[in-house]
Amino acid sequence: MVRSLSLFYLLVFRKIVKMRFTILKTFFLLIFILSIVVIDSHAQPMPFNQQTVDSISNRLPLAKDDTSKIKGLVMLAQMYLSNSDWQTVLNYAEEANAISKRIEYKGGRIESLAQMIYVHASTEDWPRSIMEINEAIPLCKEYPRKLIYFYSMMFVNYALKGDMEEAKSWALKAVGEPFFQSSDEIFKWATYMQLGRVYEWEGKIDSAQYYADITKSYAGKYHHPDLLDNTYYLLGTLARKQKHYDEAIQYYRRGGLQCILGLTMAYDDQNNIDSSIYYAKVVLDSARKVNSHWMILESAKVLAYRYTAIDPNISIKYLNLYIETQDDRLNVNKLKALEEIKLSEQKAQFNLEKQEADFNNTITQLSLLGISIIFLSAALFFLRSNRIKQTANKKLQEAYSALEATQAQLIHSEKMASLGELTAGIAHEIQNPLNFVNNFSEVNKELLSELKEEIEKGNFEEAKSLAGNVIDNQEKINHHGKRADAIVKGMLQHSRNSSGVRELTDINALVDEYSRLAYHGFRAKDKSFNATLKKNFEDGIGLINVVPQDIGRVVFNLISNAFDALSTKALTTTDGQYEKTVSLSTKKINSRTDDPIGRDKVEIRVKDNGNGIPPKVLDKIFQPFFTTKPTGQGTGLGLSLSYDIVKAHGGELSVKTTEGEGSEFIVTIPIV
Repeated sequence: MVRSLSLFYLLVFRKIVKMRFTILKTFFLLIFILSIVVIDSHAQPMPFNQQTVDSISNRLPLAKDDTSKIKGLVMLAQMYLSNSDWQTVLNYAEEANAISKRIEYKGGRIESLAQMIYVHASTEDWPRSIMEINEAIPLCKEYPRKLIYFYSMMFVNYALKGDMEEAKSWALKAVGEPFFQSSDEIFKWATYMQLGRVYEWEGKIDSAQYYADITKSYAGKYHHPDLLDNTYYLLGTLARKQKHYDEAIQYYRRGGLQCILGLTMAYDDQNNIDSSIYYAKVVLDSARKVNSHWMILESAKVLAYRYTAIDPNISIKYLNLYIETQDDRLNVNKLKALEEIKLSEQKAQFNLEKQEADFNNTITQLSLLGISIIFLSAALFFLRSNRIKQTANKKLQEAYSALEATQAQLIHSEKMASLGELTAGIAHEIQNPLNFVNNFSEVNKELLSELKEEIEKGNFEEAKSLAGNVIDNQEKINHHGKRADAIVKGMLQHSRNSSGVRELTDINALVDEYSRLAYHGFRAKDKSFNATLKKNFEDGIGLINVVPQDIGRVVFNLISNAFDALSTKALTTTDGQYEKTVSLSTKKINSRTDDPIGRDKVEIRVKDNGNGIPPKVLDKIFQPFFTTKPTGQGTGLGLSLSYDIVKAHGGELSVKTTEGEGSEFIVTIPIV
């Protein structure tokens, strides 16, 4: 019976995780990071040579801060790129950039920033990569070749971010540059490849084929490995999408690792189990060596599904690998992106304040300098003022560094807390149907033994009765197996990284499912906790077009906060009459008469009878990092992220509260 459950588990898993966006990001990461480096020879890895590394490293400590030292640092960074030693690359590139700033060497800044941008794009840290590109582009007026490279890197970052329209605009911007039109073919192919891939993603096969044919003509003239690999992959994918599998396989066999993944998908589409398993294993082995999350996910998904009918134990092993890899990325990308954007804004504000302070100090210094010609005491005052400024700047920098470290710790804490509560809720939810399945399986085993004995005795009436009992039990096993199946589906849907794609969703079912997960997750932290959940869901709301994982996280956060409010009030209530209660409701609001756009709305309410929210902090609860919990028990990110998610859906998140009586959070989302 456990194996039967595993098969149910994997069949659901297969349907859920085969998402276009995941595959898209996998191939963009593989193709574009590899392809754009051809545009600029200084951006791509240089073969690692230990003797050269040792020679340069020994000379650098004694070298002056000049252009020669910068070139040596950049060369070291390029060599460590070939080993994917990202931190070492960043160390050398950042040192080269710092020296280039001091000596005002524009070429050195461009080269060092190129290394940093490449590393951050390769590690999917697109916010930092985009910030560095914005810093590099204004330096490229005299370096048009570098400008095209940074345009291509901007394409990569927006592709990783999932904003394909913005990504395409950067590729078209590169094509529109006069320098691009007069360049040689081997320089142009990467941009054409990017356009081919984005049109293939959009389903514009004719446009994609146009650019694929251009790069195919280049492949016939030049034998650059990246050109060949990417060209044959794009041609194979276009053929596969048109179900021309023989043609697709011919193209895929002429390429490298990404084409092997293409072979896996082609054979998988044709239900060729042996071949899809073989190539998936090849991809998985290579992906593990370079720690490529996306390729591990794709290959493990194919292997888990294909082994369901061959060996369920092996299938479960690959499924666990998929889930473990996915868990590593759970929510952290979204949180990191959000905080990087906020950090960027803080840095911009910090730089603005520093510029204003520098300007004011310059005026002060000039005034004091003029007075010092007449009064010697004014000169002494100027010296003292300058020392105070240096001390203040040092303290400001230390405070800024401490802020960055604190933010990183808070993000990690929020992720771990949310993941722990969700896991506890899922474990409790899935345990009940599994207990039923196991118990009825044991009963059926005993009944079948009795059935065999009665048949041997010739007592067919009793045998029929026993057979009827077995059938009844089997129906119950099937019922609870389907329940476990639904729970697993919800688990995978929550655990996967949100694609940002809206889906038609049953809001009532979503709120009901996440309320149970929140309840059991809270009880996992406090086993003595009990509360009454009152649910009032309006029928007839229908399916709503939302991002289900994101709205589910909003509901989960609001209900978890309500339970926390109940638990806090229970500690101060000693009369024994307090009944902890959370009320959930959904309602469709006809607002076509008062909405200027004429949209109906759906309303979700989460109400508790806790202590309420003090008026003095009410206007701060949606601010990032604001929390009323004791130090170490909350990050202050839950309501802030929920507010951003609802806003992204065009909705509103508001609160009604009475101190000492409770609070009610109201989520209103337009029905589009």
